[in-house]
Amino acid sequence: MMAGVLAPAGRGRAATVIGVAVMDARAVIDALADPETLYVFGVVAARTSKLGLAVEERAGTPYVTPFGLMRETSLSRVAVEAAAERLKRAGLRESLVDDEQGYESWRISEAALAAAATSAATSRRA
Repeated sequence: MMAGVLAPAGRGRAATVIGVAVMDARAVIDALADPETLYVFGVVAARTSKLGLAVEERAGTPYVTPFGLMRETSLSRVAVEAAAERLKRAGLRESLVDDEQGYESWRISEAALAAAATSAATSRRA
């Protein structure tokens, strides 16, 4: 259980679950507090989002390559990969490995975003 969180008898599990959710939201906030990571996050989200597309155009799963991110952001490969690693540690990035080409393509984890938004809203109410 997190330090500073006391659970009444019989409610320890709920407190633990809430504590984990808050930790996840904090990991997301910590990752996005870095300007380059936030920038890369925004570009990946814009390039891979299906929002605003007609239903028939939503087929397939879009991913962006590190090379596309370098071109789009003008950041170095080292900076792009460091930002992508921070997003991965926060659980915000999904990867698709291309074994033939030897690199990964990335997209934002919509499930992680939904979970982080839900846990952040829950922690504000608590």
